[in-house]
Amino acid sequence: MTPQLTKPTVLVLDDEKNIRHAIEIALEQEGFHVLAAHDVAAALRTLDERIVDVMILDIKLGEVDGIALFKRLQAEGRAVPTIFISGHATLTEAAQAIKIGGFDFLEKPFSAEKITVTVRRCLELSSMKERLRLVESSNSSEIVGDSLAIRQVVADALKVAKTDASVLITGESGTGKELVANTIHANSSRHQGPMIKVNCSAIPEQLIENELFGHERGAFTGAVAAKRGFFECAHRGTIFLDEVADLSLSAQAKILRVLQSGELQKVGSEKVIRVDVRLVSGTHKDLRAAVETGAFRGDLFYRLNVVPIKVPSLRDRIDDIPLLVRMLSQRLCAKNNLRERVIDDDVFLELKRHRWAGNVRELQNVLERMLIMSGDRVTTDDLPEELLADEDATASHSSAGSSLKEHRDNAEREFVIGMLKKNNGNVTQAALEMRVRRTYLHRRMSVLSISKRDFLV
Repeated sequence: MTPQLTKPTVLVLDDEKNIRHAIEIALEQEGFHVLAAHDVAAALRTLDERIVDVMILDIKLGEVDGIALFKRLQAEGRAVPTIFISGHATLTEAAQAIKIGGFDFLEKPFSAEKITVTVRRCLELSSMKERLRLVESSNSSEIVGDSLAIRQVVADALKVAKTDASVLITGESGTGKELVANTIHANSSRHQGPMIKVNCSAIPEQLIENELFGHERGAFTGAVAAKRGFFECAHRGTIFLDEVADLSLSAQAKILRVLQSGELQKVGSEKVIRVDVRLVSGTHKDLRAAVETGAFRGDLFYRLNVVPIKVPSLRDRIDDIPLLVRMLSQRLCAKNNLRERVIDDDVFLELKRHRWAGNVRELQNVLERMLIMSGDRVTTDDLPEELLADEDATASHSSAGSSLKEHRDNAEREFVIGMLKKNNGNVTQAALEMRVRRTYLHRRMSVLSISKRDFLV
């Protein structure tokens, strides 16, 4: 069943009761949740306790200046998209309201249709700005691959996206867990809401609760202004907690409360804030083992692990390497202002032989170096030394009982000996004819136990 999200919340701050009531009726008939405040104190209490999507603010509030209030909220980091209204403001005040960041200015009296259309436009612009911010801040893209393993991951992500269930994405570092989280959010009913990504391992333990839940002004030394936490910023959207296993037990307890009740408290505050957030988490660690050792709460684990998705390592989908390389090559050439390169087929064969302990992230780093250091054509000569060394080590430590490997090694050994005999034992000339580096050929000769007596007669 498709989840039902909470209605957009609008705060109306006006000291005229009739105006507040008229706006409230107009917006609630159009599906908005409306909160009304007759003075600044009431409005500030509401902003402390509730998440507001749009504020309708009267410029003239008796002796209080609505513009000054808006500037104060901006300075405290609590400003929300705001529509200014007034029946007595000058043109200068109206212009100033827009200049400092107001979405629009409406002069009283205005029709019910005018206020509802303006609120909708304000929400649409706010959503568009958030999506643009996410695109600009993200260096990720779609999931690339045609292997059965990765197609299953995509199918599972699309299926769970239609629900509001918590998802636990597991897999080695660099496999693309964040891409799976992106796919879930982009195909969910929350796709117009924010997608907040948090790397739990990158935030010091003493700061993690402050970052996740925010703080009040004066909560600790240096807290000169109130701050919204990641959960509050993700309201009506998705929050992705990567490396969730690194969370402290105290932070785990607070996250469990959010999942159970939809409520949180900022650091230094006794006020409860309600949030509507879909949680997706990721880890390369074994959370079940962490539960057994007491490093991770069992009740939180079962809340996170409603739908598990495991992302395969690159070793388990090596046939996707050519697709990944072509996609990454285009992106990396554009990033480094390079002309697009032609990549030899032999390069793909060598890349498939590597174990890729760092998965797609390692592949991207290796490829970027090759593209920068190569000419217009990327050949096996452009492969980094450590990549070839790792391949040799892998080959030498492979299982001796593998008949397929033995057959391949025997065939390669005969071919190399034949090329060396053809070139009268000249390793450099043989390497040129084989289109490999001389150092690489020397290594393969060592691995295949080829000595001079094998090719010099």
